[in-house]
Amino acid sequence: MKRGNKFLFMTTLFLVMALLASACSNGSNSGTSSNSGGASTDSKKEVTLTYSIWDKIQQPAMEAIAKEFTEQNPHIKVKVEVIPWGDYWTKMSAAAPAGTLPDVFWMHGGQFIKYATGDFLEPITSKVQAGEIDLSNYEADLASIYTLNGENYGVPKDFDTIGLAYNKELFDQAGIPYPDETWDYAKLAEVAKQLSQPDKGIYGFGAKLDTQTGYWNDMLANGGSILSADMSKSGYNDPASIEALKARYQMILDGASPTHQQMTDTEATEMFKSGRLAMIFDGSWRISDIDSSEIIKGKWDWAVLPKGKVKRGNIINGLANVMSAAGKNKEEAWLFLKFLGSQRAAEITAEMGAAIPAFSGTQDAWVKSKPHLNLQIFIDQVADTVPYPSGTMAYPVWFAKEPEIMSQAWGGAITVEEAATKVAEMMNEAIAATK
Repeated sequence: MKRGNKFLFMTTLFLVMALLASACSNGSNSGTSSNSGGASTDSKKEVTLTYSIWDKIQQPAMEAIAKEFTEQNPHIKVKVEVIPWGDYWTKMSAAAPAGTLPDVFWMHGGQFIKYATGDFLEPITSKVQAGEIDLSNYEADLASIYTLNGENYGVPKDFDTIGLAYNKELFDQAGIPYPDETWDYAKLAEVAKQLSQPDKGIYGFGAKLDTQTGYWNDMLANGGSILSADMSKSGYNDPASIEALKARYQMILDGASPTHQQMTDTEATEMFKSGRLAMIFDGSWRISDIDSSEIIKGKWDWAVLPKGKVKRGNIINGLANVMSAAGKNKEEAWLFLKFLGSQRAAEITAEMGAAIPAFSGTQDAWVKSKPHLNLQIFIDQVADTVPYPSGTMAYPVWFAKEPEIMSQAWGGAITVEEAATKVAEMMNEAIAATK
């Protein structure tokens, strides 16, 4: 072959190879998508994200959200992993220091400080400041639960408030009208006593030893507090808080509630599900669980919490979706996190009855998902709520010790006032130690 012809041949060959290489690079991973995730999928690597949750009841809705996200972002697959609540935090606690947390996962307000201070969560402050997501879109300032030292870490997923569940059959048998918005705590105690039949193992109210679904609501309604507004000191030793705690415990002494030991042996919600409790405070997350009971199905409903001396108290909490700081696919994880916080994801959550979506204006579908129950009460009570008090460095310390002290009072070993005072001292020491 002559030199000129050889040169022409080689030039042509390299040109063909370059064109072939270009074609191959625009194969199955290519395509342009205009979507809520906000990115083109041109020349994007294929990625599979792990999304960990703890509620099997919500799994279908989370998978539906993941599916729609992947339809808009074909290069990103999402594997929804369900880890039961009892094992969830054990696994996350081990994965965090090992750098093997899921790409995206559910976060609870009570666990947030631990993971944020450990630098295990990816901050999203820059995304918020850039306007990629608007945290004002979510109800009741829920994003503040997942903010620490000016850094944002979580995108609100849902929220929960507390309601008064009641057994309509037991009320009908006693000829007593159902609870309504006119009820106060005095009425609750009065009717609880009327409905109690201890000889038959039936009680009017479950005066359980609990915070979010128990006496925190009582304390707030009576004008007390859990923490001061600036979270600098405990509110347990406030006279109004002590009065509310005493009133709850008095129901046990009056025989209107099972004893602390009885509710330790059989959890209060289980007693309600079996028809042994006429009323109980519980969270919106227990709706499907309670309604699954064949014993009580069709025989129960919800009412708002009773009014206290000052107001109608209620604790609001909400889950957030967060990203791992050690994730290998942060760009893709952010796109998914952003989609999880979108109005569309909230609509899917509501329509499938999975949870009360945090995105403002999307709750109606959730209310209608179980038309036989008065779920509107959970939405109506948002105006009365106080955020779950987990936003300080001291929270993990005092919250772990609080039930150890309060159980002494519920068990009769010390007075309620002594227990409340001890809790306040312990909380204040924990707060001072973190300053």
